[in-house]
Amino acid sequence: MTASRTEARRVGLGPATPRDRTEQGILDVVFAEGGPVTRVDIAARTGLSKPTVNAAVRRLERAGLLAAAGLQTGRQGRIATFFEIAATAGAVVAVELNPSVIRVAVSDLLGREVTRQEFAPPRSPDDVAHRLHQVVVEAGDRAQRGNTPLRAVAISVAKPVDPRTLAVIELPDTPYPEGLIQPAEILASRIAAPLLVDNDVNLAALGERYNGVAADVANFAFLYVGAGLGMSLVVDGELVRGSRGLAGEIGYLPSRADATGERHGLARAVSGLGLGPRRRDAWFADTVAEARTLLRAAETGDRTALNAVAEAGRALGEAATAICSIIDPELIVLGGPVGTDPLLLSEIERTLSALAPAPTPVVASSLGDSAPLQGALELARRHARENL
Repeated sequence: MTASRTEARRVGLGPATPRDRTEQGILDVVFAEGGPVTRVDIAARTGLSKPTVNAAVRRLERAGLLAAAGLQTGRQGRIATFFEIAATAGAVVAVELNPSVIRVAVSDLLGREVTRQEFAPPRSPDDVAHRLHQVVVEAGDRAQRGNTPLRAVAISVAKPVDPRTLAVIELPDTPYPEGLIQPAEILASRIAAPLLVDNDVNLAALGERYNGVAADVANFAFLYVGAGLGMSLVVDGELVRGSRGLAGEIGYLPSRADATGERHGLARAVSGLGLGPRRRDAWFADTVAEARTLLRAAETGDRTALNAVAEAGRALGEAATAICSIIDPELIVLGGPVGTDPLLLSEIERTLSALAPAPTPVVASSLGDSAPLQGALELARRHARENL
């Protein structure tokens, strides 16, 4: 589920030469421990000899990747030194671009000392590109002023991304217009760290997989309902992107709730919530605010609003049923700024229960709106750890 060395190099930002296997094995142990560990513990976990571990730990200390973290006390024999990932081992940057906000987070390689910022989204593609460049370069400069190398940058975008080239795919009638920005082109000449770009729904699923309700779930679907529709599929622990990054574009599915029989059937079927295809000159319209207004009206018993929520929920439940019939997930996670609404979730759950071949739990995302950004941080950290 992490980007490969080849993918990173393809945008001119490849990592350095792979680290010695012995050293990488020791780093893997320390990362997995999540806290201080002794050289004796490292030798036991890796099967390496103590002299080999001692020499490798010294090299990793000199490289600024490991640091002494105190002495082991309360036991007989030689006093052992604890080691942990050094604060200077590196930092990662994650950026989420969507029609309503730009979020930025900086983290060390263990996920500690996370700093976050939010910016109102600019109203033109050129301005969005300028803001992206600005926030990434500034975040990288802050990390390097603290003598911490920038190890990876992950960008979440509200459009499909080709996994072979990391190029944002141009699709009509999506929350961002065609050809909005290409992060790889904007940042390739300005940062030396590997650049990772992925779809926001894929990254939301990644966030839930490692830090949310889908932790340790090998097969699940993440259904995103927000300014657009999307679904991410995790099968046998691996994210399914498809050959061109278009897996999960469920807005294109036909829906019996849409009488036109044209493309974007499911997207039109949920348009009663204020969502669905938009005019290109209105890509920044706050469709999420419109949907939330309607949901609040439904909560007060407004009949028109209740009917709109029920119709949208049934259409989404039918789409989820199709997914259950194909991949048989253990769990369906509903996310996005609209998807976690209790009324909508109940209607999806009711439809799925009536139509799916077997019962499948439906749960709300535990990460909420932060899921794509948390997934981007996780992607960047994992890539950095594997390529130190």
